[in-house]
Amino acid sequence: MRPTRVRHIVLWLTVVAYLITYMDRVVISSAAPLIREEFGFDLITMGWILASFRWGYALFQIPGGWFGDRFGPRKALTAIVVVWSFFTAATALAWSAMSMAAFRFLFGLGEAGAFPTATRSLSRWMLPTERGFAQGVTHAGSRLGAALTPPIVVALMVAFGWRTPFFVFGSMGLAW
Repeated sequence: MRPTRVRHIVLWLTVVAYLITYMDRVVISSAAPLIREEFGFDLITMGWILASFRWGYALFQIPGGWFGDRFGPRKALTAIVVVWSFFTAATALAWSAMSMAAFRFLFGLGEAGAFPTATRSLSRWMLPTERGFAQGVTHAGSRLGAALTPPIVVALMVAFGWRTPFFVFGSMGLAW
């Protein structure tokens, strides 16, 4: 069977998904000073909140990969993106350090399966001779997302407050 152009659509959808994952991760870093100011969090508390994403992400990498294997990349990525996008937006609804840490943990849990599942998808769709390029493009997309996010977040915060960027970036995942 000849390869089709669909593989390029899959690749670019994956690039955009990777871009959004890193954008969603970086929002809180730019918003942290205003969050700390509003809630009165000290640096240690903010550190725990930031670490809670990493804990969720680390603990659910293997279950997230299993989820992608079990249900297939299309269904699994759809569910994964919905979960992580919901908890990105939910961060703006936090009322305490504990609630914010819980939302960030659940955001990490949701995002944990994205890379293993997307890699599975790319291994199915990309020709073996294109897989290195595909990995390079997707990883460049994620880092581009991290680089583009801070000025966007700052502009949104200046205009609308620190909560708005979480809603905006959460919506991007749902649009994907």
